[in-house]
Amino acid sequence: MPSLQPSMATTPEPGKVIPWRRWAFASLGSVLSNFGSLWFLLAPLLAAYAPRRLFKTYFDLFLRRYARRLLAVVDPYVTVDVSEPGGAASAHYSRYGRVTEHDSAYEEVKAYLSDTCAGEARELRAEGAPEGDGVVISMRDGQDVADEFGGATVWWTSVVRENSQGQQRPHTRQCQRLTFHQRDRRLVVDEYLPHVRRKGREILFSNRRRRLYTNNKSGESFRYDYKAWSYIDFDHPTTFDTLAMDVAKKREIIDDLNAFRSNREFYRRAGKPWKRGYLLYGPPGTGKSTMIAAMANYLDYDIYDVELTVVKDNNDLRRLLIETTSKSIIVIEDIDCSLDLTGDRATQRRRRHDRDNSNTRDENSRRDGSMVTLSGLLNFIDGLWSACGGERIIVFTTNHVERLDEALIRRGRMDMHIVMSYCGFDAFRTLAKNYLGIDDHALFSAVDEILGRESITPADVAECLMTAKRAGSDEPSRLLEIVVDELKQRVEANAKVKAEAEAKAEAEEEAEAAEMDRDDRRGEQNGRKSPKI
Repeated sequence: MPSLQPSMATTPEPGKVIPWRRWAFASLGSVLSNFGSLWFLLAPLLAAYAPRRLFKTYFDLFLRRYARRLLAVVDPYVTVDVSEPGGAASAHYSRYGRVTEHDSAYEEVKAYLSDTCAGEARELRAEGAPEGDGVVISMRDGQDVADEFGGATVWWTSVVRENSQGQQRPHTRQCQRLTFHQRDRRLVVDEYLPHVRRKGREILFSNRRRRLYTNNKSGESFRYDYKAWSYIDFDHPTTFDTLAMDVAKKREIIDDLNAFRSNREFYRRAGKPWKRGYLLYGPPGTGKSTMIAAMANYLDYDIYDVELTVVKDNNDLRRLLIETTSKSIIVIEDIDCSLDLTGDRATQRRRRHDRDNSNTRDENSRRDGSMVTLSGLLNFIDGLWSACGGERIIVFTTNHVERLDEALIRRGRMDMHIVMSYCGFDAFRTLAKNYLGIDDHALFSAVDEILGRESITPADVAECLMTAKRAGSDEPSRLLEIVVDELKQRVEANAKVKAEAEAKAEAEEEAEAAEMDRDDRRGEQNGRKSPKI
């Protein structure tokens, strides 16, 4: 039976340790020693952080949906924050909407709440309106007010939020917080909030300073600071109450303006741009410019006075239209004098040809600095670009309507033609009340007789009333006697001026006829002298 000998690979000799085991034991000891030191450092952090992190991850993945459902049962109210924009806001409300680089919702909500919170909230804050002299009343922090819309009750609260995101230092932002029941979510989002913004825009718009704009010369558009329009504050005192005009005609114009302003949905339903054109024509001094001021004051619109002679071409005219605003009146005064827009297009072409061949710098050649055409003006009034924006009125004035092209003044472009005629008795009564404070008098019949017989403009009548006012008398009879005398003198002066004008025109016609006769005789003589071929 063979004897069993121990193997050298498995049974080392006494007192000897294999080298790799010695290295393993030494390394393990070092690792355990270092891990023990690290554990004393990490254990408190892991104990504090890991459970919360794990719970938050588990909550977000599995429990948040059920928690929201449970919270909706316990607290069924929803909040929406409307925060003020960050940074400095430079805004103005010369337009129908706010012109600014920032979101305007916050300012519009504050303007809407100004009326509501002024009656309910006890602690208020007053701030100047973005434009004009008005004041916007808002709630102080922590105050709240209730509002009702469509059968639902909502609550507005003024709060301050701290926002440190992306900032070196935390900063606070004002916020208007809206709270409502979740069952009214669709009503609030789809109807109430748009309603608040519309009303807020209207309040801010009404508090602005209305402006009178005029276009700058198009040739300077290369400048980096060029602006198409410059403006001043518009503060004309004329109203329809002080406008000297026939009462029935005045009422017709007011009704038409009311129908235009309140029929936005009609224009949309009918597929028409929300604009309307008015043609004012009549002799000088009959109140065409005053009518425009009365319309602007009645509608609370801005005025854009377009000077066509400084518009370079049709593209610049289109650019001017684009930069106008809603709720405005676009005016072109004395349009027959601005450009060649006569009805005789053949004559117009001949005049352009003659001016192109002439080097003289008369008045007509100076007007040729503008290359605006009749087609460009028609597109300005009634083309596709005219539909940009909305709620605009376009007004043309002229002393000679017969000179204008029919395409320019047809219905649909100039929807309402208003004859600004000589002063009638209704117009005189208005002027007498404005200037002298007299509503009725026995001498009114004498004035009525003169105005019915003679053609006197409202401007001439107003000057006669000013003469009576300067007399310094407080007696109505004495004042009206002066007015009657002044009217008679004005009639005589107008008749003299008319006779002189007719004589001058007759002399010019005779001189022109004589010149034509001379040209004809000269032509006949040249024809006889020329040799026959």
